[in-house]
Amino acid sequence: MPDINIGQEIENSNSWTYDVSVTDAGSTYNYKVTLNFADYELWSGGSIPPSRVVHKAFLFLLNNEPASAIMSKFDCAVIRRYFPHVDKELPKIKIEY
Repeated sequence: MPDINIGQEIENSNSWTYDVSVTDAGSTYNYKVTLNFADYELWSGGSIPPSRVVHKAFLFLLNNEPASAIMSKFDCAVIRRYFPHVDKELPKIKIEY
């Protein structure tokens, strides 16, 4: 399983921004990711920190494509353009901390 590292959270006017790194099979990939408040609420109901929602988004993505195929900069809302089932599946993903 790839190692996902969620960096420092920066709060903007309607979103959070994160630097995310994924190490998979000896390669490290870096991403700049935003999570808007609406998707945060939709995917978590405010029940977990936004950084965990981003972590779950990466778990979802990595279950659907390799780390090398993930765009280096994106807003999490774009995920549904490629994977329309994200709104149904992402809230079900369990992560352990």
